[in-house]
Amino acid sequence: MKQYDVVVVGAGPAGSVCSLLLHRAGLSCLLIDHATFPRDKICGGGLTPKGWKLLDELIPDLRYDYNPIRRIRLDVNDSRRSCEFETDIELRLVRRKEFDSLLLGTYKTAGGCFQQVGFLRYEETATGVVVTLKSGEQVACRYLVGADGSASAVRRQLSGRRDNGILIMEQYVEKSPRNAIEIGMSTKYPLNGYYYRFPNGAFDAVGYGDVCNTPAKFRQILSDKRIAETKLRGCHCYLSNDYPLNDRIILIGDAGGFANRVTCEGIRPAFETARNAAEAIISGRPFREVNARIFEKMKKQDRFCRFFYKPSTVWLLGQLCRWPSVVKWCFDRAIRPKA
Repeated sequence: MKQYDVVVVGAGPAGSVCSLLLHRAGLSCLLIDHATFPRDKICGGGLTPKGWKLLDELIPDLRYDYNPIRRIRLDVNDSRRSCEFETDIELRLVRRKEFDSLLLGTYKTAGGCFQQVGFLRYEETATGVVVTLKSGEQVACRYLVGADGSASAVRRQLSGRRDNGILIMEQYVEKSPRNAIEIGMSTKYPLNGYYYRFPNGAFDAVGYGDVCNTPAKFRQILSDKRIAETKLRGCHCYLSNDYPLNDRIILIGDAGGFANRVTCEGIRPAFETARNAAEAIISGRPFREVNARIFEKMKKQDRFCRFFYKPSTVWLLGQLCRWPSVVKWCFDRAIRPKA
């Protein structure tokens, strides 16, 4: 049986970055993923300033393609209230197919070990963890890191539950010449409900998500906005940390439910928890301790999310659209990195 310090399941941003940090620290790491890269990923691909600045810190030499965006349009209640403004700092929109493949390639180029194979199950032992792969092979490790997305098989075994979170539907459409991010909210949408249009390179990603979303509901929203249906795709966004914490089984990124509760932004939390998981493993400290600030932030976001998506709050946001400078100030303050 092969022995590793760490086995990481899932080669998205969280898994690839965590594996790279562990490899650079001199630990033996096996990164696995069942997909063939480059592979497509349903995601607007938004990197906020906090996200891309953190990436610059973690991988200073990384060069990636992105579409810089400053213009934001907010529509409330089917455009009855709307405003536009430009942010002080650019947001970067990446194509996840190329971006994720680049991160994985950076890890492999650094000499990291990667295997294209699916995860089946794990068993804890007195000295660590034994991971069984779908190929039938077994590998031993001191730590198992689940970075396998909202439908995480690692989390399902750890928690015994199959909840995947909210459903996000998305499709690609012809690129708009405006090159602006569009965000739509409505008092008719349920909790976490919002529409988005992200100008992502050669196309725009149009999507909608809420706690009870369905393909039929997404089709209706497309029809209301006079957007022709192309090819609908769907994925889940897990938004909970309600699972047992285990010092040897660590969940990061979407697998651990760390996406932003209000915006469903997942790339920056993927980088944050990947960094914290690597630090916990390298230092020998519990992940629950190293990641304590993020867990606490998730609780605050849960409370704020319930307030933010109330019909009364959405209505108030529509009234604020009369003063775009106020909306811009709030938005800039939310995305601005700390000095």
